[in-house]
Amino acid sequence: LTPTWQRHCALRTDYARRQALVEIDVLAAQALGLTLDELITLYRVQFPVMQQYERDTYYDINGRIVFTNSKGLVGVGLPRKGNAKQNILGWEDTQHMKTGTVEVTTPDDTLPDGPHERTITYQAPFAKCDRVTDYRTAWKFFADSA
Repeated sequence: LTPTWQRHCALRTDYARRQALVEIDVLAAQALGLTLDELITLYRVQFPVMQQYERDTYYDINGRIVFTNSKGLVGVGLPRKGNAKQNILGWEDTQHMKTGTVEVTTPDDTLPDGPHERTITYQAPFAKCDRVTDYRTAWKFFADSA
């Protein structure tokens, strides 16, 4: 990172933003003098809802959230169940894909010129993260860098 914002440093995917949050957790814990085990215990005891969301959030190979049950991310990713009559695939239809893509066309009202349709392409395979494993990896990286 540099003191000046640069386009190539932007956290442009859901996965990259999640990884940055994991690293911030680890750096904050180290700055506070916690051990790795204390950080993991804190996560397990104090954040059960976050654990539930992590267990049911999946990313595509490009770092997009393809499915999540997070109440804070309503409308992100595929719905759990599809609708065959409307030709809409759901997570249950696609979760075991090893290759290929799934396209979803959705309304997008995030630009100043008003709503428009946007097509999102999710690319298999899909994977979920393990925050505790990621804490261990980040902890080792930052401990070795010190």
